Amino acid sequence: MKTRIIASIDVGTSKIAVLIAEVDNYGDIHIIGLADRESRGVQRGAVTKLEVAARSIALAVGEAENMAGKKIESVVINISGDGLKSQNEKETFNLSPSPIEIEDEHIARLIKRCVDKAKEDRYEIVHAIPRKFNLDDYIDIEDPKEMSASKLEAQVHIVKVPDTLSRNMVRTINRAGFEPDMIVVNALASAKAVLKEEEKEEGVLMLDIGAGLTDFVLFTERAPILTGCIPLGGIHITRDISHYMKVNIEEAERIKEKHGVAYVDMVKDTDIIKIKPRGEDREVSANKTELAEVIQIRLEEIMDGVKEQIKKAGINYEEVAKAGVVITGGTAELKGIKEFIENYLDLPSRIGAPSDVKGLRDRVERPTYSTAYGLLEFWRSPQGVVSSEEEVKVNGRSWFSELVDKVKNFLKDIS
Repeated sequence: MKTRIIASIDVGTSKIAVLIAEVDNYGDIHIIGLADRESRGVQRGAVTKLEVAARSIALAVGEAENMAGKKIESVVINISGDGLKSQNEKETFNLSPSPIEIEDEHIARLIKRCVDKAKEDRYEIVHAIPRKFNLDDYIDIEDPKEMSASKLEAQVHIVKVPDTLSRNMVRTINRAGFEPDMIVVNALASAKAVLKEEEKEEGVLMLDIGAGLTDFVLFTERAPILTGCIPLGGIHITRDISHYMKVNIEEAERIKEKHGVAYVDMVKDTDIIKIKPRGEDREVSANKTELAEVIQIRLEEIMDGVKEQIKKAGINYEEVAKAGVVITGGTAELKGIKEFIENYLDLPSRIGAPSDVKGLRDRVERPTYSTAYGLLEFWRSPQGVVSSEEEVKVNGRSWFSELVDKVKNFLKDIS
């Protein structure tokens, strides 16, 4: 049986997560290799030391390859950082005086018009995701292919990043020895891994709280309407603990993981913890309530940043996110964060992680692997991805047919 080996590389501020998967003859993804190494040379999604970052990536991939016993053939990477932004565009395509059958090329040309409208100097468009289509007098069509109309209208969600951000990340991946087949925005990768279809239909806010960044995406009627990024995350909580409790960063991280609570109301005033202050050989007592206050204050700042971006977009998140909030990323493992988010945003919340994973399930079904697993899912179903050649993926196919034809031919060969 012919198989294909694919890999995702999630490059973050504190860690590099690599998943290696084997695709079976049904197109299902089976995780066969995994690595989680300290990230170096990357800050808030941006490469700061190319050689150092490339070496960290190469080591992580090598470790995952050793576990898998396979060499990778295809690579999907993530991108995020300060400057990421999104917008929604609408375009109309007059097909013919009389109704004709709509083909993939018609849809791709219409989406391309939206992409052209959204172009901006020094930015690269990464995603062009159709939200809905209108055919003549029929509105809110999900997939117009093979339907008949004389006029086709599309509403498209565009996500773009500073071109230096993406170019430097690709250059770093190249220096590590790999050629990425696809780049996917962090928030959308995580959403692919953790959101349920009914949540996206009803309206949901997904928060991916990583170490250096908080990525978010707001869905309604099955499609995203806002994608954004806040340059704050778990590492800032750790630094706050370090500063307030006068401990080094390693001790602050230990305290956060072992004793940290995101919601002050969940802590008793009498709760005491032991910490080791900087330069001291002995442990001293500290109040757990004060620790929770430090954590909650920073989380409030992060949530205020998300709320502000949503407000600037003219959206009332309480009205749109009827299914509530899904929290993922490494910081989602912090005790009490679900309760804090529910209280602060006044919406029902849950912790999101990959589910129904085939292979290494116990290790992968955690919030910290949401982005890495979602990247693999995007390889399998790349709708809405725009490559550096400005290809537009429509209905799982490419206008210029390069990447998606590879996937189609592979799946055909093994069926």
